Amino acid sequence: MSAHRFRKALQSRDLRLLCAAEVIDGLGTWASTTVLVVYVFDRTGSTTWVALLSAARWLPGLLLAGYGGVIADRYERTRVMVGSASASFAVMIGLAVLVASDGPLWAILAVTAGGAIAGAPYGPAAGALTPEVVPESDLSAANSLFGMLESLIVVLGPALGGLLAAGHHPVAGISLNAASFLVAAVIASRLRAHSTGDASAAGTTVFTAMVAGVTALRSNLTSTVLVLFCALANCTYGASSVVFVRLSEQLGSGTTGYAYMLAGMAVGTGLAAGVADRLSASHRLAPVLVAAIVVQALPFAAVAWARTPALGFALMAVSGMGFIVVNILCVTALQRDTPHGSLGRVLSLLSIACMVAAMVSSFAFAAALEAYGLHPSLYAIGFGFPVLALVAVRPLYRADRKVAAQLAQLEPRVAVIEALDLFAEATRATLEELARAAEVVEFPAAASVVREGEPADALWILIEGRVSVTVDGTTVRTMNPGTYFGEIGLLRGIARTASVHTDEASVLWRISSADFLSAIESGSASTSLRDVTFARLARTHPRLAEEAALDPTS
Repeated sequence: MSAHRFRKALQSRDLRLLCAAEVIDGLGTWASTTVLVVYVFDRTGSTTWVALLSAARWLPGLLLAGYGGVIADRYERTRVMVGSASASFAVMIGLAVLVASDGPLWAILAVTAGGAIAGAPYGPAAGALTPEVVPESDLSAANSLFGMLESLIVVLGPALGGLLAAGHHPVAGISLNAASFLVAAVIASRLRAHSTGDASAAGTTVFTAMVAGVTALRSNLTSTVLVLFCALANCTYGASSVVFVRLSEQLGSGTTGYAYMLAGMAVGTGLAAGVADRLSASHRLAPVLVAAIVVQALPFAAVAWARTPALGFALMAVSGMGFIVVNILCVTALQRDTPHGSLGRVLSLLSIACMVAAMVSSFAFAAALEAYGLHPSLYAIGFGFPVLALVAVRPLYRADRKVAAQLAQLEPRVAVIEALDLFAEATRATLEELARAAEVVEFPAAASVVREGEPADALWILIEGRVSVTVDGTTVRTMNPGTYFGEIGLLRGIARTASVHTDEASVLWRISSADFLSAIESGSASTSLRDVTFARLARTHPRLAEEAALDPTS
């Protein structure tokens, strides 16, 4: 089922381009990061310089993530991606020149920080553009694809960087990263989707626009809790960065055990991306997220009893599964529920929260390791974070109940729409979307509902009463409750092919053209929908039906 959903999402040309850019950019960035760390350590023999290099890479990203979100919401997002990737390319060329000439280390740190600044708007812009390139029903599948690709990159990127570092080719690694940014810029320039946020309308200054983004997040308690859950998952991830070093000694794998367990987490995230896609269809988000936090955290308590690298790898793979489920579900829910005009800033705030959580957690558990030792620290991760999840989940339970109540109200409408042959193959999500969009309209007897030759603007479903259909003034049929009309003009993009008037007082549901087409595009046009529409067209307008039969796109 997930494979089908992934294939369906990848029918979007723009999503394929975004995925390609993600892989190329990610591989280059991880490879470059690895060779640069090795290069700086080889030159200095100092872990302090390595720490400074990490700070130069992460601190600007943390401090300027909010600014990057404003840029992503202020200007056209495709252009923001192109500009950010192009600027990153130029910075990496400068860094390659510095490394090739063994330039001053302070200059290398400064240029590294410049790279973080140049890349700050790219992620928020790409994340905010994703809902524009796939329909809502494919959004979780798209995010799951990104999750799987990220897991693959985390494994392959450092491996590629390690090979280049082992061959003493740091300039090649950095040049590879520069080339990856250039390719990403070219790919982004080919995107057809265009989207602009509302940051320019939110205020004349960057600060005002940033405040507006914070307000948009705070005004929605559910979105705030989703950000907290994502931050909690990253707390566990940040803690792992310090406990893995001590844990690798217990497992007898030496310092190589650190990379071994990171690889285990990456493998787990890749394996569970499809599961996360299926879980995103659940209307009960709270228990799923709590369960995912438990799955992510408990392996840390269990690994305290492990004595072999293989068992440690397996447990960390399970932890990675929980981590990716939390991230994909939270990001997908935010993309669905946040107004697209402020989505770039909300996603940048999510990024800030996750980075702060990971950093604070890493320092906290570094102190815990020194004060209490390895096993108490592992138990604190394994049992403490699930408790925090239970404390934070109450607002999500309220949101779940609200959604359940809304779905219960929609159920009678869903049942009516589901019974129509037009939607025999429609997904549950499509049926719910159509049910939400239906507007109740009452007509007296002898009232005109639609006229032949008028622009097609809606699908009509007859709930009560009776209507007659005429073509060129001749009545061709009478319709009773549980039938529909108006779909031909919408699907074929032509004017109304018939007139419809009420024979008695009637109640109809009106689904606008935009809502109808959005729903069927998100679920893909089914065979039943095409066949039923073609059969109706053949009865009333044989010539148009013949043209449709000859049209390969119909």
